[in-house]
Amino acid sequence: MRRIQLAAVFVILCTFLVGTVQAAERTGTFILFFGGDEAGREEYSWSADELKTEGEISVQGISLKITTSLKGSGGKWTSYEFQQVPGASFATSFRDGELQAELGPVKFAFPLEEPFVVMDNNVFAHFEQLLGMLPADIDEVELTAVTPILMTGNQNPVYSVTLKRQGSADYEVDGRRLALDEYVLTSMNNLQMRLLAEGDLLVKLEIPMQAVEIVREGYLGLQLAAGDTAVQHYVTEDFLVQNGEITLAGTVFLPLGGGPFPAILLNSGSGPQDRQGNSPPALMTNMFTILAERLTEAGIAVLAYDERGVGESTGDYNSADLEDLLSDVEVLLDYLEAHPQIDEKRLAMLGHSEGAYFAPLFAQRLSAVVLLAGSSIPLDQIMVEQVDYQLSKPFLSAQEKAALEEYKPLIDQLLQEAREGREVGSVLPYNLEWIRQHMALRPLENVAQVKCPVLIVHGQDDLQVMPYHGEALAQALQQAGNDQVTLRYLPETTHVFTFFPTSEEFDALDPFKLNPELLDTVVSWLAENLK
Repeated sequence: MRRIQLAAVFVILCTFLVGTVQAAERTGTFILFFGGDEAGREEYSWSADELKTEGEISVQGISLKITTSLKGSGGKWTSYEFQQVPGASFATSFRDGELQAELGPVKFAFPLEEPFVVMDNNVFAHFEQLLGMLPADIDEVELTAVTPILMTGNQNPVYSVTLKRQGSADYEVDGRRLALDEYVLTSMNNLQMRLLAEGDLLVKLEIPMQAVEIVREGYLGLQLAAGDTAVQHYVTEDFLVQNGEITLAGTVFLPLGGGPFPAILLNSGSGPQDRQGNSPPALMTNMFTILAERLTEAGIAVLAYDERGVGESTGDYNSADLEDLLSDVEVLLDYLEAHPQIDEKRLAMLGHSEGAYFAPLFAQRLSAVVLLAGSSIPLDQIMVEQVDYQLSKPFLSAQEKAALEEYKPLIDQLLQEAREGREVGSVLPYNLEWIRQHMALRPLENVAQVKCPVLIVHGQDDLQVMPYHGEALAQALQQAGNDQVTLRYLPETTHVFTFFPTSEEFDALDPFKLNPELLDTVVSWLAENLK
């Protein structure tokens, strides 16, 4: 749902140390990127008897300074010191087949078999030690892992991880071409990470589920070497358009040729999203860019834009109300209609989630409407319904259900404050005018006014807008006399049209991959209905 972004404690499982020590001395710097933005740096030095790191991470106003020292002799690690400011500091020893530590008055001891992997949060250089764990004739190994900081939460710090060699691939950086070895590390809760290495040098670490990348200094801009380049079937035009004092920025994707082309405006769901359809770091599907590339191949132009206050658009998204956002759509449709290569009589609009509330309101200007994961009830009702629906799911952990139970009364209070006419919520940082205007919407009445063809697509594993809403919207259209309605349900598909984590199609190394059936459905339907 739409809300001001709250700072959260930044913790990622990304420190791995094996129980042996290298002989050669090495130093280096790793740069952390979170959601594509630089969020920290770490310096490390590695000698014959000590591996030291010193780093700083800053995410959403929270900064952590972390210093570690891993020491050993005789070819094995024997002690480890960890200091985080603000946060925990402790010392751990590895001897006599045990992990031993003291945290204040509490003493810990856990059985520890060798070889083992030490694993602490938010330290990156230690991954480099993993590169020597796989002999040339073995592609996969299971290791005992240790995360000492888990002891501060009274958790068992010892568990198993799996390291698998994937092969090698050609990459390019700064004009250099190099062959890099690829590894996949699978940790607790099936968290998967991709490691790229040049020999025994760690070059890059990716944690896709957390939108995290760690890149060795000197390798920024690393990318796969260019192969056979497909012929591009579109051109792009970046634009700026005024809506009062607000400047909206975006891109028009145009098929090759002179046109005029049918066109579609893409409108995203709640929350500040860019022209790619992303809201970093939590939502990174590139849905709109992928759709634009496919639609232009079918001869359909596409307009995608940065919402106000996002990317190159000016303004403040969090202070915008519903009327502000609708007025942005109005001027963008005006821009499309006036474009010399666009057929103003063949315009369509795609609305995802909140955007599915919007699209029916502009139907008199449109030749086709696409509703993705749209709701059939007002915002206040959907906010309550989605929490209850999620609580009913058996796969949620006790901790997750407890968090939702604590959230429920906050939602109730927020909605009550909106009804009372307040401007800002006292318990949750929502724009209450935005909520009030949404509460006044009548989605079924609005969609019943749509006379043009409508495509409704819904994921069967949508936990934010229950699947029955797709059927409710389709029935309202049909009962109003619209016989040009197509309803599609996509199995094992989420609210943002990625695969649900329990699906066999889900890839933890590519968690934001779109269900290709969404693309096929939308493109083929629009090609038929915007002839």
